[in-house]
Parts: sequence; C-alpha cells; structure tokens
Amino acid sequence: MKQQTRLIGEFILIVVGVLVALAVESALEDRADDELRDQYLTRLALDLEADKRALEGRIEFFTDVRRFSQDVLTWLDSEVPVDQRILLASFYAAEVWPLTPNTSTYLDLHSTGNLRLLDDIDLRTKMAVYYNKAVSTESGMNPSDNYRGWIRGVIPTTVQDLIREHCPTTDEMDLMPTGFPPCSLPGVDYDQIDQIFTPLRANPELRRILTYRHSEIGVMIYLLRQQVTFAHEAIQQLDAQ
Repeated sequence: MKQQTRLIGEFILIVVGVLVALAVESALEDRADDELRDQYLTRLALDLEADKRALEGRIEFFTDVRRFSQDVLTWLDSEVPVDQRILLASFYAAEVWPLTPNTSTYLDLHSTGNLRLLDDIDLRTKMAVYYNKAVSTESGMNPSDNYRGWIRGVIPTTVQDLIREHCPTTDEMDLMPTGFPPCSLPGVDYDQIDQIFTPLRANPELRRILTYRHSEIGVMIYLLRQQVTFAHEAIQQLDAQ
C-alpha cells in the first residue's frame, strides 16, 4: 500500500513537472512571438514612412512635369518663337521617376507564415489594402514613352547634353530627382531650335501624344495621392498597436 501511494505521488510529480515545463515553454514562445511581432511592427512602420515620403516626393515631381506639359500645349496654340522656357518645358515634360514600394517586410511576413503575429484583423486588413494598392500604383507609374521618344528624337543631342550639364534634375551621387531649379543654357542657337520646333505646331500627332501624356500624368498624381492616404491610415493603425 505504501509503495502504491509512493508511485502515485511520483506520477503526480512527473505530471506536474511536465505541465510546468509546458507552461514555461509556452510562456517563452509567447514572449518570443511578442518580441518578433514588435520587430515586424517597427519594420512595417519604417517601410510605410519611407513609402509615404517617396509618394509625396513624386506628387510634387509629377505636378511640375504636368505643368511643363501644359506649357508646351499652350505654346502649340500660339505663334511665340521657341525660347529657353519652352525648350526646357518640352524636355522636362518627358521626365519619369519610377516607384518601387518597400514590400520586403510584408513579403517576409507572408513567406515565413508570421502574418499570424498580426492578430489585429483591422491591422491585417489595412496592410493588405495598402500593399495590394501599392502594386497597382507601381504599374501606373510606368507611363507610355511615346512623347518621350518623340521629343528627344527632335531636340538635337548637343542641346540635350547641355540641358543635362547645366540644368540637372537628378543628384549626381544617387540619381534622385532634385526638382527643376532655374538655370541657363549657354551656347544654344534658338534660331535653329525654332526652325525645328515651329513645324511641330502643324503636326496633330504631337498634340495628340502630348495631350495623352498630360492626362496620363494627372491619373498618376491621383493614384499617388490615394496611396498616400492608404499609407497614412496604415501608419495610424500601426501606432494604435
């Protein structure tokens, strides 16, 4: 009888020990998950903040590009000779700045199965909406190059080189757009440029592709503004965690 009681006591101790070990292991796993979740939330916030800055920079950039396209369209309806302003506007109206959203953290969450760590349904929904829209916004940032090919096939290469040298729109170090600051083009023969450009007024194809370019940029700006809103909402949701 005593031996039976002892065996039962030992069994109970073993069971209790196993349960305690499982509880400790579960607590450690929960703690590791919480730490990993916090790391992911921090990384997502950093990605979204970087995206938001990139989106806002492109809104400003393409607003300027669209203004240049409008300047050229207005010039096509006038009889004003080509001057430096119109020459630069025609060149700048073809400028592009691709957009690549920061998706590495979100893709990591999916590929590793760690999306489960985002147990807040609203947060997961906001992330899904943002990154799904990011794909469509990225594709919308690849406009047709009809106008770009046309106008850069018209402007002499020597003049294009002067524009790039004296009126750069990107930083030499990282090739990031720096805007369109005032500049001057020494040595440009505007009589020659005017002889090249003036016949374009009578060409309906240029007006057509530039009008399409102008409209296309407007759609791009709309998509960018939408994506800024989505990014802002996602950041707010992250801050609430």
